[in-house]
Amino acid sequence: MGAAVLFGTTGTTRQLLVPDAPGTGVAAVRLIVGSIGLVAWVMWRGRGSDLVRLWRRPVVWLMGAGVAGYQAFFFIGTQRTGVAVAALIALGSAPFLAGLLGWAMREGAPGWLWAASTAIAVVGLGLLVSGSLDSGDAVGMLSALAAGGCYAVFTVLGVRLSREGFNGGDVLAASFSIGAVLLLPAAVASTWWLSWPGVVAALWLGIATTTVAYLLFGLGLSVLQPGHIATLTLLEPAVATVLGVVVLGEPLSALGWIGCLLVIVALALLGMAERNSDHEPTGVTA
Repeated sequence: MGAAVLFGTTGTTRQLLVPDAPGTGVAAVRLIVGSIGLVAWVMWRGRGSDLVRLWRRPVVWLMGAGVAGYQAFFFIGTQRTGVAVAALIALGSAPFLAGLLGWAMREGAPGWLWAASTAIAVVGLGLLVSGSLDSGDAVGMLSALAAGGCYAVFTVLGVRLSREGFNGGDVLAASFSIGAVLLLPAAVASTWWLSWPGVVAALWLGIATTTVAYLLFGLGLSVLQPGHIATLTLLEPAVATVLGVVVLGEPLSALGWIGCLLVIVALALLGMAERNSDHEPTGVTA
């Protein structure tokens, strides 16, 4: 949830500092700066050999492709359908896809309470962005759905590697550095960061919303189920909306506030599921 709060600051940061920067360029620079921070953290902790071992694993390259794919598809979706619609489709589909993929890969059945909390959160997210749901661009919607699928892939694979004994931060450093290489052409073509506001935005988006956020995210990989992780990150759009209202002065309808409340209720339900699973006998899934 701490990671989701940091994720939620990205839109406000971009709007305040570099509103005209292209989405793919912002995503590429953010990923490059963030992956450098993650790799530096791993090296500082003396786990460089673990990083090399991970780079030799084909599954990490697949995870890296998922990281890059999420960034690319999400911004294609936002450009064609708008941020609200893309967020609803990508973040709304990710918990279901991650839960199903994790179940298929025997990472644990997410449980009925997870399904209920996810459904409530998705309804809340729909109310949150209801005023913006006016786009029917099929390519944009499919891109957003692909982004949700990519998110599910790197979450489930990250959980699998963490449960094999790898540190969650190491797994993310290895996969994000691969994703950064894949998006390097988009970063090279960008010039938005060649200004003081651009530098500040690049540092915040890279270090705070990527390095720090995904180190927190990595802590959850080894102890939470994939579907639960993806549901918890639905807090991101709620945080982004509140920041938009408070910092940018954007209006929010009564339905939007109800949507925020539903997301919070859903996360509370999921917290209950996790607490109950901590007290269950070994071998019983939550």
